[in-house]
Amino acid sequence: MIPKTKEAVRDTLIASAFIAMGSLLPGSLLDKGFEAHIGGIALGIGIGWLIKSVIDHTKGVNKSES
Repeated sequence: MIPKTKEAVRDTLIASAFIAMGSLLPGSLLDKGFEAHIGGIALGIGIGWLIKSVIDHTKGVNKSES
């Protein structure tokens, strides 16, 4: 489980902002064109950031427990 530290909450907030931006941009995921590419990139960054923060903060918890 991700700890409720300031850094973990900040990383989760950043990831959710990118995911929301990628999902809610005008014409983001359903249309063709430049807006769809920007929406896909933002969505990918958000999901990647969330995975990175989960891995990093889980490793931090395991190191501190040892």
